[in-house]
Amino acid sequence: MATLHFSPRPNRASEIRWRPWGAEAFAQAQAEGKPLLLAISAVWCHWCHVMDETSYSDPGVIELINERFVPVRVDNDQRPDVNARYNMGGWPSTAILSPEGEILRGGTYLPPENMLPFLQQVSDLYADPANRLEFARRIAEVKAKRAAAKSEPGGALDSNAPAAVVEAASEAFDDDFGGFGSEPKFPHVDLLHLLLDVYARSGGGRVQTMVQMTLRGMAGGGMYDHVEGGFFRYSTTRDFSVPHFEKMLEDLCGELHACARASVLFGDEALGRIAIDTKRYMDAVLWQPSRHGYGGSQDADETYYGLGKDGRANAEAPYVDPIIYTSWNAQAALALIESGPLLGEQGLDAHEWTARGLEILDMLWSTMLVDGLMTRFFDGAPQVRGLLGDQAWSAWAALGALGATGDRKWLDRAAALMKAIDPLYDDASETYRDRLAEDDPGRLADPVAPLPENALVARVLLALAAISGDEQAAVRASSLLARLAKAASRVGIFGATYASAVLDLEDPPFEIKMEGDALDARAREMRDQLARIASPPLRIVPAQPADAETHAASSCNGAPLALVCRKSTCFARASDAAEVLAAIARARSAAP
Repeated sequence: MATLHFSPRPNRASEIRWRPWGAEAFAQAQAEGKPLLLAISAVWCHWCHVMDETSYSDPGVIELINERFVPVRVDNDQRPDVNARYNMGGWPSTAILSPEGEILRGGTYLPPENMLPFLQQVSDLYADPANRLEFARRIAEVKAKRAAAKSEPGGALDSNAPAAVVEAASEAFDDDFGGFGSEPKFPHVDLLHLLLDVYARSGGGRVQTMVQMTLRGMAGGGMYDHVEGGFFRYSTTRDFSVPHFEKMLEDLCGELHACARASVLFGDEALGRIAIDTKRYMDAVLWQPSRHGYGGSQDADETYYGLGKDGRANAEAPYVDPIIYTSWNAQAALALIESGPLLGEQGLDAHEWTARGLEILDMLWSTMLVDGLMTRFFDGAPQVRGLLGDQAWSAWAALGALGATGDRKWLDRAAALMKAIDPLYDDASETYRDRLAEDDPGRLADPVAPLPENALVARVLLALAAISGDEQAAVRASSLLARLAKAASRVGIFGATYASAVLDLEDPPFEIKMEGDALDARAREMRDQLARIASPPLRIVPAQPADAETHAASSCNGAPLALVCRKSTCFARASDAAEVLAAIARARSAAP
């Protein structure tokens, strides 16, 4: 069990005979007539550490678990598919499972004085054969209800989804402090990017207020580390003053990207400086040079983060998880590739940011790709093949790299990944499962179609259709968004990624089809100019062979030409970014 991570402070949790998630643990539970104790933890999780130090270090708890349960410990970041099916409302999650993998009892953090009687009660109940029969009856009912829910028909595409999510965001917005809802207050990175997507297309004072006030509130208060840089995971208070102190790559790269976009869209240089400072933290603390990627997180430690600069210099820094997570690194690569040019006027080297992003993506394709699919994580070897989010984010980031470089290998890589995820497609629900259908125990045998990941797949497919004219990709994307419409309508602001995908379908970016060699210096200069534009949304791609006739007049005083296109129609040629913007402005003014 060397891959398990326990609290960095003294504890006895490793004395529990933890098994890894897998068929063997469930087979053992079946053979011995014992329930499983599933503990879902995370290396960054403060209360997981507390539970290691208290409940899982209690001698009576250790003895009872080892004698009367089959204990299984799962890292949330390594197995988000297990977490999606068994999380009991937070971390740590403590779930008591039948040998068939159904939940019998559960909760989150349980202190020792509650843990021991809880375990005794459950094990005593399960030891009675009559109770096991009742458990089996209830499990059959639960499975029947799940099967019925899966047969619910999909709906029609709702073009109003972006407006509906923006309205929900406005209702939840905290006009006093920024952010959405009350305490605890999370950053809602997907929602911030949807609002930026909306603003980039049509502006809007309320949209700007929500994004700018939220990012400023987070950056100016306790949710930002003003000594070492980087955002903490969330605020325990409404005013962003008291954070939960873990720092997570998944959030950091999205927040960095949002700050960079907002800096340019709103003329807010202070947010640009926060983006730059966040990358400085990521490079200094999370970067793993030998692995060419960022580690997943840094632990929460309120004592350490309560120290000033001098105090921290003499203290041991919180643990950094060195594991490379595919989807998070793909998000980081995309954030760097797209943010660097936006922040170029603030004195940074945009090409260095792009180079770091490309380095990460090359690592993913050389290290994490196994039989055509990305694996979930790397801890010395690639692990857990086929999770949907890892494929979707890698393909989305590859398309970002295509725009930054003009190198067609990124188009080929994105298209190949979308082809490789065909085994994840579930014909019954007409959506993509979160994982490969394998002979796995418990609820992992049931297909789950996560909304954000499916929406991101739709965005990738729409982009591929626009770039290469792949009509099948466009049809699949439209069908996917229609199928997800009902689910998205029920989740309010948590449908933000879906709403961004609907925007891409209904109000797509302008396609800027660049002609000529991607290595040509003049083409690079024009591409750099276009990458600095935050509004309107642009998609910079190499011209396809089918564009050759339209590109017949292929030179303008030696400058590279680009076709300005939208929805399969090319309506102007341009030789620099100013001509692109002028052509778009003319097209908009002429539109009915």
